[in-house]
Amino acid sequence: MATIKEIAAKTGVSATTVSNVLHGRTAKVSAAKLKKVQSAIEAEKYTPNMGAALLAHSVSHIIGVIVYMDPRSDETVFEDPFTGAMIGALERKIRESGYYMMLYAAREPQEIFKLIQNWKLDGLLLFWVPTEICSVVRKKNDVPLVFIDCYFDDDGLVYHNIGLDDRQGTYQMTWYLREMGHTAIAFLADRKDPVGGDRDRLEGFMQALADSGIKNPEKHFVPLSKDCAERTAVYNFLCADEKPFTALFFSADYYAAEALAYFQKKGLHIPEDLSIAGFDDNIYAQVVNPSLTTVYQDVFQRGCAAVDMLVKLMKKQPVEENNIRFPVRLILRDSVARIG
Repeated sequence: MATIKEIAAKTGVSATTVSNVLHGRTAKVSAAKLKKVQSAIEAEKYTPNMGAALLAHSVSHIIGVIVYMDPRSDETVFEDPFTGAMIGALERKIRESGYYMMLYAAREPQEIFKLIQNWKLDGLLLFWVPTEICSVVRKKNDVPLVFIDCYFDDDGLVYHNIGLDDRQGTYQMTWYLREMGHTAIAFLADRKDPVGGDRDRLEGFMQALADSGIKNPEKHFVPLSKDCAERTAVYNFLCADEKPFTALFFSADYYAAEALAYFQKKGLHIPEDLSIAGFDDNIYAQVVNPSLTTVYQDVFQRGCAAVDMLVKLMKKQPVEENNIRFPVRLILRDSVARIG
C-alpha cells in the first residue's frame, strides 16, 4: 500500500495536500488537484493508519460505548434485544456524526478507566451503569461523558443523562389493567430490591395500585432471579391451579415473552387464563403469539439524543438540559383480557 509521500510524488502535489484531502480539509484545494489526489488514493487502495493517527493528533474520533454487565449473571447483555436496538441506534448516529464507535462490555470501573487511557477516546457513552460506578467514573475522568438510563447520587456533580419516564410507564399500564377489571396484579422485576429504572417502574406500579384503591401494594411485587431455573420456579408458582394473580406485568418484554412461552407449554391459554403485559415494545413483544400488550419507548430517538448531547460536550457547545427523560406510551395488543 502506498504512503502519503508516494501518493504526493505520483500526483505532483505536496504531502500536506494529500493529507488535507484524506481528512476532508479541501476548502483550499483546487478541483483539479482534488480529483487527481482522490483518483490516486482510490487506485492505490490507500487506508489511513489509525494507530499513527492516534499518536499524531490530539483527537481520535473514537467514541467509546460502555455497556455494564451484571457480575451476577452468566448471560451477556447483548442477548437482550433492547440492548441490541440501543447499540444499533448509537452506532448509526455516531457514524453519521463522523466518529467511530468502540463497544465494550464492562463489569468493573477499572476496565472503563483502562479503555479511556489506552484508546485516547474523544467521548464516552455509558449504558446501564450502576450508580456507584457512575460516581467513580465521573470523578476520575476528564473525557466528555453521557450516561444512558443511569441514576446518580446527589453528590454535587453534573451528570448528563438520557433517561426514560419509567414511573409513568408502569403507572399507565397498571391503571389500564385495573380498568380491565384486574385487582390481583403482580409486577415482576429483577432483584428483590430493584435499582435504577426497575426501581422507578416498581414505584409507578405501586402508586397506581394505591391510587386505584388497592391496599398493601408491596405484596403485589414478585422478584425475578437472573438464574433461569429460579425464574422457572416462580413461573410454576404463578400458573398453579390456584393462581395467585390474574394479570402479570413484567418490567421487560424479555421476561414477559419467556413467561408467556412457558405458560403455553404448561397448557395455559393467554390471555383467557392469565393476562400478561411487558415493557419496552421490542421485537419479542411483536412476534410472540398472542402479541404482547406493552409500554413503548423510542429506543432509536433516545440513542440519537445521547450522541447529539455527547458531540456538543466534545465540541464544548452548550447543552440545554442535563437530564432528559423521554416519554412512553401504551401499546395495546392481545395478551390482556377483560375480567369481571
